[in-house]
Amino acid sequence: MTDAKKRIVIAGAGFGGITAALTLARYRRRWEEEAEVILIDRHRHQLYTPALYEIAAIPRGYTSDHSLKASPLIPIAEIIRGKPITFLCDEVTGLEPELKTLFLESRGGVRYDKLIVALGSETNYFGIPGLKEMSFPLKTPDDALRLRNAIEHSFSAKDSLKIVVGGGGSSGVELVAEFVNFICTLNAHSPEKNNLCNVHFLLIEAAQTLLPGFAPWVAERAEKRLKKLGIEVRTRATLTQITPQELSFMDGSREPYDIFIWTGGVKGSSVLTQFHLPLSSKGAVLINQYLHPQGNAKDIYAIGDSATFINPLTRTPLLWNVPVAESQGRSAAHNILRTLERRSEYPFVPLKKYPFILAVGKKYAIADLVLIRFSGFLGWTAKTLVELRYLLFILPPRSALFHWWRNIWLYRSND
Repeated sequence: MTDAKKRIVIAGAGFGGITAALTLARYRRRWEEEAEVILIDRHRHQLYTPALYEIAAIPRGYTSDHSLKASPLIPIAEIIRGKPITFLCDEVTGLEPELKTLFLESRGGVRYDKLIVALGSETNYFGIPGLKEMSFPLKTPDDALRLRNAIEHSFSAKDSLKIVVGGGGSSGVELVAEFVNFICTLNAHSPEKNNLCNVHFLLIEAAQTLLPGFAPWVAERAEKRLKKLGIEVRTRATLTQITPQELSFMDGSREPYDIFIWTGGVKGSSVLTQFHLPLSSKGAVLINQYLHPQGNAKDIYAIGDSATFINPLTRTPLLWNVPVAESQGRSAAHNILRTLERRSEYPFVPLKKYPFILAVGKKYAIADLVLIRFSGFLGWTAKTLVELRYLLFILPPRSALFHWWRNIWLYRSND
């Protein structure tokens, strides 16, 4: 790093941060002589989070735990190789906007001229007594393996098993659907078990419908698919307390369980409370139409799960998902380029509809690609091609194909 050039600092190497960095690298001729790009993350890899539920549903002995933990991790060095990006592996601890300084655990203060905050999210337990202590989260590969090991242990030790997933959003739906086949696989390798797949799965959601925020047809099709897989779905089920044996709900009802998995909410990274920026109720930076924090911090951009953007059309916050993070990352990068060239910024205009693909067990997925929608095996095929597309965006073709094919091979036991 040099003090002679302007510094564009990107805090976070998730989908939004990586997209911003690679967008800037693509237009390097417009800024390379006068600026430098610094990417900061506490890990040396990017975590491909959509694959976590796959890892949690692969039985022990199928492949090594090392291979499973490595499968969703993409080395940042491989992503930025040959690009004008400096990577710092360090923990972000705070921000002082007036000094234009980002603070890191090991290196201390790092000055910036432009800053993109893309620090992602963390699990939100909403202050529910016992929830954090008694539940299994799913945010890292280690979380996925701990969950898998707990299920396998309970499956082998008990005659009956009740697995409850809290949170009927996309993560909860994908996870519980995948686990049906996982349990059947465990049963097939346990001859002493004569109650084939006789495990009770329950998916609970506090909202009135499954998949809140999605179109009604998606929720209806997903619920129909889950019920076909033998999964009980319960909506309007608001948790109030959890003990080692029982869930308590707002309506006074109680539910026993053996394994409880929490996918019911996320919030902005807790370090954002040390940023001296306006935060939403979800702990994310409140941003305006240019992705700047509300106020006068025009040298800062917040994107992805680090930002709360109110859609001017719906007057509701944009969902936190990969397409939104990527689009905001591109918008922030282009606006930085424009300010370096002393041109005015363009406002971020969210799409009326973002594409999505929702996997719902085995080789079945629900896909809405805006112009066309479909489900079943074709949806699953589209999901694998979207994963390949992303890998081709961040990696050289040969490396992208290697990662893609390796993961298809590893995760095939789920399908």
